[in-house]
Amino acid sequence: MGKKVNRVRHKLDTNGIKSLPMSEIKTILRGADDLIMSGGRAMLAKLLAGSRDKKLLELELDYSPVYGAFKGQTQEEILAKVDWMIENGYLDIEFDYRLPLLVFTDKGWKIERETYANELLEQLVKASEHQRYEFVDTLKDRNRGLILLLLDKVAETGNKDLITILSAWKSIEYKKVKTKIQEVIDVLEKAEDKRTIKDAEEEVYSFSANKKWLAIPEDFRRQLVRNVFCASCLGVVQVEKYTITDSPHGIVLHGQCKTCGHPVARVVD
Repeated sequence: MGKKVNRVRHKLDTNGIKSLPMSEIKTILRGADDLIMSGGRAMLAKLLAGSRDKKLLELELDYSPVYGAFKGQTQEEILAKVDWMIENGYLDIEFDYRLPLLVFTDKGWKIERETYANELLEQLVKASEHQRYEFVDTLKDRNRGLILLLLDKVAETGNKDLITILSAWKSIEYKKVKTKIQEVIDVLEKAEDKRTIKDAEEEVYSFSANKKWLAIPEDFRRQLVRNVFCASCLGVVQVEKYTITDSPHGIVLHGQCKTCGHPVARVVD
């Protein structure tokens, strides 16, 4: 006979809440996305409250786009809203051995998938504008339905300038997603081309540098961006908001110091 598992007890309490506005429903679902099968109701309430809880910070949940979205409300008030979401079928609880963890219901995921796809589209456009093609690494191995929805949204933009970053994405993806990306590229190539010859030449040049960057193992790339000298701080810092260009000596990261904002650069030979 197997050993009995003493599951952590939990009791839902909506504190009399009758309904929530869709804006709050979307916010709670977005926060829950970072905690699916890894955290519970209380941690979600802390995230939305903007808590400085040690475990929350260790998990880097303060980087969530909805961190502190309900700041000013008590965690008890926020927890009541989370419980309302569970009782009304947007979220659910599943046990991992003895711990009750959050999961999406089909109803909740349908809303969150749309929200997250729009967020990723905005990030993809910004990454393309700043030639940060390594952003595509973050898209690999995500939920297939989310990625296909994102690609549909990319196609709907008609933004031909996204072709270069899509090509970078295609080079690292699996067969089915790679096929979908090519379909979107085909759609965008038929869009009206407003770029000049100079713009097109600069895109090719930038793509070549970023292709070399993406060929470097991801863990080593992380080390490189955290090991850049800043003349203002007089020490090793992390570079952020960087672009990648080619040079006779190798590729170069041009960005700013995460600590002070001073321009910094690093050559990767």
